[in-house]
Amino acid sequence: MNKKISLGITLGLMAITAAITFIITGNLSLEMFNSKIKSVSEKQEIYSKLSEIDTYIRAHCLDSIDETALIDGMISGYVEGLGDPYAEYITAEESARRAELQTGVSVSLGFDYEKSSGRYITITSVSPQSSAEEEGLMSGDIITAVNDIDVLAYEGGYDEAIKQFDCTVGTTVKLYVRRVGDDNRTNFIRYTVTAENSEKITVTGRLIDSAGYVRITDFTDKTESQLKAVLDELISSGALSLIFDVRGCSSTNISALEASLDHILGAGEIVKAYYADGTVETVVTCTEAEKITLPMAVLVTQTTSDCGELFAFALRDNAGAQCVGKTTAGHGYLRSSYKCSDGSVIIFSSAVLQTSGSADFDGEGLHPQYDVSLPDNFDLNNVSEEAQLMTDTQLIKALEITASE
Repeated sequence: MNKKISLGITLGLMAITAAITFIITGNLSLEMFNSKIKSVSEKQEIYSKLSEIDTYIRAHCLDSIDETALIDGMISGYVEGLGDPYAEYITAEESARRAELQTGVSVSLGFDYEKSSGRYITITSVSPQSSAEEEGLMSGDIITAVNDIDVLAYEGGYDEAIKQFDCTVGTTVKLYVRRVGDDNRTNFIRYTVTAENSEKITVTGRLIDSAGYVRITDFTDKTESQLKAVLDELISSGALSLIFDVRGCSSTNISALEASLDHILGAGEIVKAYYADGTVETVVTCTEAEKITLPMAVLVTQTTSDCGELFAFALRDNAGAQCVGKTTAGHGYLRSSYKCSDGSVIIFSSAVLQTSGSADFDGEGLHPQYDVSLPDNFDLNNVSEEAQLMTDTQLIKALEITASE
């Protein structure tokens, strides 16, 4: 019976509801409303076309229709049709997961991961002081089985296997790991890790001779306090210069970026958003009266994007930092979100972002003063401190630059 209910009726009711809401809550003048009439009329043509297709398909299609999948597909198609490379439609569950990650505190097994080329699970990083680190898991390990079931044997494969990682505090998860050793021999190891509340460590630092090296991998609500602690320790230990490493940093947490920059830069407007209607809004403002005046360098590469790029631009424009590495990704738009009634979220570009010394950098990125490539197969996430000082050509260049200032 549900199969025969016309989606056109549903869309029509949605359109009427949206129009009423638009008129009542929009607080628009009659002149502004009249300017929308042509657009609304055009949209009605789209609704009519969808209704026509829906009526025919429901009358003749062989299989039953999954209404949820149909609506999700329509919305995803709409978002894709915007032509906005940063637009997304995400489920309520994914939205909640991202919100939790943004806080910097979550229930975790202590490692980040991604899908490997063989459809298994590759560990990309292991959190310090986590259950995963204590057990001996390492970046680069490939998880081939979860809770004694091969990843490929799960009904949904990888997607189903990683659902076992979403668990409550105290839950244990069994992992079967494939690891290639330094001697190129393949070893298979069993681990048992425990889910626990953990604060994601996004800032680490160490003193390299007289230079303070600070690596920022993400911007979460905890990044500010972590960065302040690292900077205080390095400066009190005698750092005469600072090197900030934002290679691979791609957060979109603007508020966390603002709070972090406040510990480095003096008071001022750092980042502005330029909207299509001509409105200009300052979205990052520093309020600290004093700023760090030590010589600075910032390391960037092609995978530095969003807040990582803005951080590098801000240090270059406001602290005279020298940029070393490769041109950044060029993600220069402010992203806004609209939360639907069911909790799903649509993310879209709403403004162009610029720092005091940058124009529209979307698609252009930040071009370093020192264009330096990394050696082939260099893996920043899986290199020892000693090896990094011998092979990380970008860091080596930054050390040279800051030592001469």
